[in-house]
Amino acid sequence: MLCWFVVFAVIIFKCLAARVELDWNVGYVFGARDGYTYRRAIGVNGKLPFPSVHVMQGDTLVINVHNSLDVPTSIHTHGLFNNGTNYYDGPDMVTQCGIPPGENFTYVFETKDQFGTFWVHGHTRHQEADGFHTPLIIHSRKQPVIDYDEELTMTFEDWYTTEFYVRQEYIESLEDARTLVPNYPRALINGYDGNNTAPITFVPKRRYRLRIICMSVNNWFKFRIPGHKMTIIEADGVESMPLEVDGLSMGPGQRYSVIVTAHKSDEFNYLYNVTSYSPVLLRDAGFKPLVYTGLVKYRDGAPVKTIPAPSDEHLVWPEETAMQVADKQTRLPADRRIELTVNKFIDKHHVLLNALSSSLYKPVLVPTLYTALSMGELAKNSSVYGPQTNAYILKHLEVVEIVINNPIGDDHTFHFHGHNVQVIETGPYGNSSTDNRKPVAHQQSELWPMWRDTVQVRAYGFIRVRFRADNPGVWFLHCHLAIHMYNGLAVVFVEAPNVLQQRQSVPEAMVEMCKRQGILTQGNGAGNQGFDLSGLPPAIYLPS
Repeated sequence: MLCWFVVFAVIIFKCLAARVELDWNVGYVFGARDGYTYRRAIGVNGKLPFPSVHVMQGDTLVINVHNSLDVPTSIHTHGLFNNGTNYYDGPDMVTQCGIPPGENFTYVFETKDQFGTFWVHGHTRHQEADGFHTPLIIHSRKQPVIDYDEELTMTFEDWYTTEFYVRQEYIESLEDARTLVPNYPRALINGYDGNNTAPITFVPKRRYRLRIICMSVNNWFKFRIPGHKMTIIEADGVESMPLEVDGLSMGPGQRYSVIVTAHKSDEFNYLYNVTSYSPVLLRDAGFKPLVYTGLVKYRDGAPVKTIPAPSDEHLVWPEETAMQVADKQTRLPADRRIELTVNKFIDKHHVLLNALSSSLYKPVLVPTLYTALSMGELAKNSSVYGPQTNAYILKHLEVVEIVINNPIGDDHTFHFHGHNVQVIETGPYGNSSTDNRKPVAHQQSELWPMWRDTVQVRAYGFIRVRFRADNPGVWFLHCHLAIHMYNGLAVVFVEAPNVLQQRQSVPEAMVEMCKRQGILTQGNGAGNQGFDLSGLPPAIYLPS
């Protein structure tokens, strides 16, 4: 009887699934998003911010992209596994060639059994830093962890006065980068200047789900509604056991859903607090955290009730090891361990370089997925991808434990493409006293470790995570701070290349798109056969 029930449920689920199709004309827009600086940015269909994407669990999301920029572009559905369609994952020269200027390309994303809070952003030339991003909400077809009456989405982002690549090319043109005048960002809330964002409206006694997305490229954000408790029920598209906190502390790429219950009376309005800061720039005397307040409106004209603000250390913030997954999955037993260490180096021009291995990640001449699909048995040898990719080969279905050590004074968020990871442990690593930092606390996960796709690694700390290699493909692991990723803080996992070759092939339209740009689509990282990597630019190794 149970088997028939399961089969019937699957049939109903598939029948309910829809095909949601969007047309996106990706192009330049102009405006003063921060209320101060008029500049060029990247929007969709002439709008910035452009509309959020909403689909149901099991739906197929189709995005027809026309590139009206003067450079290539691509999109990444941050948090979607793209299981069986690795070629739609988006990172330029990892899983595809960028869409050339003036051309069209169609992405087909299968949500399958995923649901929760995600986002879509550009993944070529760090275009997410210039506005090319929007929420992606996959609504569940099942009962939530906690029932609620209404939901709202809030987004946070940092905003610079110049475009990302303009800024970076200027830095690299300097003979001595120490002469650079710092360019500190402002903060946007829901796509607009943080001081001019529309109020949050609450109705007394109603229960609200707030989906909070940190679409920042460098800054961290803290969010509180003084006088109101928050209960976390989701992180990065994964349902959690309810966890009550005073506020959220989020790094670039992370998402939460929290339940907030409105007060019983509309006697008062309240203020929410958003603080934007950079753990790196906090050491810079010229940088101060930016604090914004917005109205939580219960009634037009009601007086605002001011709630005394205790210091952060007296408030409860979410710790990744403290959260527990709602489906009560216990720790996976590890079959293999890969240890990665964050390194940094200042070059002769005093420009910062970053690596998550001994060498900086740099794109090669063939998209790494295309090498994995075209090199036969040699695809199981990491050397064929080129040392610039920092490639690690994973066996099909093995449980991989990743340890990321961070012995330097910068905080990071690391995003795993194609997977969620179990957060097992965090703790101190290196000598925090060199920066007068408090040591990172040592914390083990609870009985049912939380899964998420973007994790924080604190300065002078480490994190230990695990996942099962059940998604054959080529998957990026990179710091989600745009400047760090640009400077090389990334590796590539080539997962089950033998299985990948049996199950997937790149759509011909994608192959032709590469050829029209003169990009090679077969062979090793240099487009040659065997281990002949001649033609690749030299790898950049950091001093030991």
